[in-house]
Amino acid sequence: MSSSKMSDSKQNIKESLFSTNFQTNLSQEQKAWRPLHLLNLYRLLISGIFVALIFSNTEIRPFGLIHPELFKIVSFGYLIASILNGFTIRWRWPALWFQTHAHILLDFGAIILIMHASGGVTSGVGLLLLIPIAAISILSMGHSSIFYAALMTLILLLDQVYLQLTQEITTTYAQTGLLGGILFLIAFLTNYLVKKTEESVEIASQREVDLANMEQLTQFIMQRMQTAIIVVDYQAKVQLVNETAINLLNIKETTDANKPKHLYDYSPELGDTFLSWQETQDYQIHKIKQENSVSDLNVKFAALGAQSESGTVIFIEDNAELTQQAQQLKLASLGRLTASIAHELRNPLAAIRHAGELLGESPTLEETDKRLTEIIDKQSIRVNDIIGTVLDLSRRQQAEQETINLFQWIQEFLSEYIQLPQERFYLKFESEDLEVQFDRQHLHQIFNNLIQNALRHTIEHNHHFRPIVVTVGVDALSKNIYLQVMNYGISIPEDDITQLFEPFFTTEASGTGLGLYISQEMAVCNSAKLEYIGIKEGACFQLRFADSRRQKQ
Repeated sequence: MSSSKMSDSKQNIKESLFSTNFQTNLSQEQKAWRPLHLLNLYRLLISGIFVALIFSNTEIRPFGLIHPELFKIVSFGYLIASILNGFTIRWRWPALWFQTHAHILLDFGAIILIMHASGGVTSGVGLLLLIPIAAISILSMGHSSIFYAALMTLILLLDQVYLQLTQEITTTYAQTGLLGGILFLIAFLTNYLVKKTEESVEIASQREVDLANMEQLTQFIMQRMQTAIIVVDYQAKVQLVNETAINLLNIKETTDANKPKHLYDYSPELGDTFLSWQETQDYQIHKIKQENSVSDLNVKFAALGAQSESGTVIFIEDNAELTQQAQQLKLASLGRLTASIAHELRNPLAAIRHAGELLGESPTLEETDKRLTEIIDKQSIRVNDIIGTVLDLSRRQQAEQETINLFQWIQEFLSEYIQLPQERFYLKFESEDLEVQFDRQHLHQIFNNLIQNALRHTIEHNHHFRPIVVTVGVDALSKNIYLQVMNYGISIPEDDITQLFEPFFTTEASGTGLGLYISQEMAVCNSAKLEYIGIKEGACFQLRFADSRRQKQ
């Protein structure tokens, strides 16, 4: 016996020797041995009854009618063999197929001998053969039951012939034949039931595999959907949440897996919206605003059933993504528009500027007229710059995002593009490893515009300029990375704050009024948000990036 089998047997001996395990989570090996264990319980019951009759000196005919001593010996031997069989079954040694046939032969032999000692078929003991015949059909999957039925029928006939020759009793061959026919009927019926059971088990196993595959496929699809999905029951308890929703709502998974998760634990705003939807059951898109979120969320609910206790699927979409798609369409339309009018505008503009230059070169031109030609030239350049800026915006119709390390990128930007002493800038980084997903050219244009605005509006103080503060950090609540550019100078008037990001709004005569507008448009193209933060002295603009986990997904 192998060590593994010995360990299994020791574990099984700790259990009750004559009780079977009816748990549903049994292994295939345990399920294979359980019918043999049940048959042994039947064997113990029969032999125990016979032995109890012997010890009680109770004479119940026809048991032991012809050969009382043989009845006693076989009954005791049958009980002892049943007890020993209990150990071999628990030890699972010898093999299952060997024990199956050995136990069945034991049952047939013991019952035939007890029947012989009790007067043959007329005693009725032969009916006890029905259970072993049915058991061999189950244990051997129907392959041996017909053989044993034929064997038992033959032995019954021989026993009847022997009793007729040796004992003065009346034998009934018709009754023997009837019992043999019942044995065959039980064998055929049990074989049929076993076959149907096998087919049902095979179908159930295939259905189980199909359901498991379908469940895995559903989980796979849901986890990779760009739309955030949360499945809740009618009490707003979360049943399923995909990775997109975890990233979008900044969900922190609890370590206690047994603790029920409520929708309010993920988002109080979403929980309130769900309770309101339960009252109306409408199909409209609901908008919610999460605290410290870059953008709004579009939420739609769909019931999983008609009953009030049915679950609900919640679809959540980041409004920034929808805005980004609309922005791409707007940029595409703007590109087509500017491409069509650029030629029409620049040609006459070039002619006006050229005519002004020729007029300015005239020797007879008075000083007042020369001043007018300078205005024509200056304003022509400004209009040309506006057209060029709009064209540059329209050419970038789609953001080509890549991973950017902000610490390295800002250091390179200031050293390559801003030819100023390092004292003009004060850099504050929460970490040197902060990375964002952003279009490199867009980020360059946004940051360059903010730096240039800060340089223009910084006021000299005590014969030197106070530094421009560039801050990179992570928001404590939303966990979004932000980039701030702050300068010390005159604060922006409150009346102008609402128009800062409107196109062509400027407070300078030489400005185009498109810098902040274009910067905001490019931020939206990258699912980010450019906003103004009011301070007492100077101005501060913040570029808040979208969650990098969400963008990578």
